[in-house]
Amino acid sequence: MAKRDLVEWHDNHALVWTWPLTLAVSSVALAVLAVGGVLWATGAAGAGGSKVFTELAIPAGVALFVALSGRLISANRLRYQDAEFPAIPPDSAAPAGGAKRRRSIGRRSGLAYVWMVISGGGLAFAALVNWNAQGRAISVVELVLAVCCASGCYLAGPAARFVVTPEYLHIDAALRRFTVPRYLIAGFARGPQTLTLRSHGGDHLDIRVDSPLWDIRGGEYRTNIRAQLRAAERIVAMMREIPSAAPAGGRVIVSPRRGPRVLAIATAAVAVAAIVAFPLAVRSGS
Repeated sequence: MAKRDLVEWHDNHALVWTWPLTLAVSSVALAVLAVGGVLWATGAAGAGGSKVFTELAIPAGVALFVALSGRLISANRLRYQDAEFPAIPPDSAAPAGGAKRRRSIGRRSGLAYVWMVISGGGLAFAALVNWNAQGRAISVVELVLAVCCASGCYLAGPAARFVVTPEYLHIDAALRRFTVPRYLIAGFARGPQTLTLRSHGGDHLDIRVDSPLWDIRGGEYRTNIRAQLRAAERIVAMMREIPSAAPAGGRVIVSPRRGPRVLAIATAAVAVAAIVAFPLAVRSGS
């Protein structure tokens, strides 16, 4: 972390929202909101009081939101920036017949579920609420688009998993599977936005630990240190629970996930067809 003109910056060049800075910006924003509210309530701004309040409230509200959210982000980053990642458990004897042979966990997908509700749920709600008030074809197309949105959000979130077996760590992205022999894994380290898996040969593999929907509008200034740490802890916990077997394979293998790929192609094709059909449905229902 460096200092520029007495202002602190994170290592990704994002501003550090210290408590003094947060309180200063929040106080100014609240003061502007209070002044606007007084002018409106007392009628000092005349007939345009509502407009004056709006013109003051919008920038003040944005400043207040930025200050408070920035403080939360900075506090999270400062808390976890020096956190130690868990060590890889040592190799053990081959698992006994009754030992667990497979464990898996999903990737963090909170944002994907939110968008699934907003996009898929919103379209489905609109279709059902207006079922008798609009053309039936319009509602059907909206329901089809709702399913496509839900499918797309599934691929951008819950479809990804981490799977541990006695021989391998499988990193399942939406459309690809990375198969890493366990004996090659040296440890985990923090990356800019992805968790870094280090191998004994000096190579590394970048692992996404959250949904790619975070990067739709650019995510170079966001922080997910806590997500990286928690993902590493959960993977290591599974490796402790599943004893390692004899070394298998000698390199990382990247293979396609056929099921999700078929789902992605079908979702894209159906969505395009629904979008093309929507104007026709509107025309037929009018």
